[in-house]
Amino acid sequence: MLSLLAMLWLASTPVESPKPPAQRPPPPECVSSGGRTVCGYQCKTSGTSTACARTPYGVCQVLVGGVHCWDPPRVVIHHPKGSGSTKPECKESRGKVACGYDCRVFNGEVACNSTPYGVCTTHFNQLVCWDPPESVIHEYGAKTPEPRCLNASETVSCGYDCKATRTEVRCASTPNGVCRLDDNQQFTCFDPPSLLHCDHSAPPAEG
Repeated sequence: MLSLLAMLWLASTPVESPKPPAQRPPPPECVSSGGRTVCGYQCKTSGTSTACARTPYGVCQVLVGGVHCWDPPRVVIHHPKGSGSTKPECKESRGKVACGYDCRVFNGEVACNSTPYGVCTTHFNQLVCWDPPESVIHEYGAKTPEPRCLNASETVSCGYDCKATRTEVRCASTPNGVCRLDDNQQFTCFDPPSLLHCDHSAPPAEG
């Protein structure tokens, strides 16, 4: 009787499918050119120039006759902006090269964000890119609120809770920050300290 009950219990117990093993990043490669060997990821060669990214999350591109490589900061590797997030890139303008996220070219200048949570804008002859502090990305992760940029006259500033007069702009650096503009057109901005600390002692989970 007991064995029959055990068999019935086992038959009614759902069997969990084994989870597929986490996908590991590809192994690094080594490339030789001009008598020099370099190792890493996304390796590229152009003439006698050879370079590699230091992590599998980096990027290497051949621009302006050279190889330009860039790796995102560790906070981005551990806190990617969703599974379909944009990848870093490099862009060139008038011989200048910049690498990162959301790269923009304007009036001969080129600039990129250091994280996918930043913002770039143009105002008059300025190209401005701004990223939230790493503490903000640690706290919010993929749900990091999007900053904004505000301009006044020829001035532009980016961040959170931005306030502006006719000639000045001020923004808080964190989503919990505040900026106030009093009757005398004086700014007061305050950002509370982050009390969160992330433990990144283990490699990030593969997306």
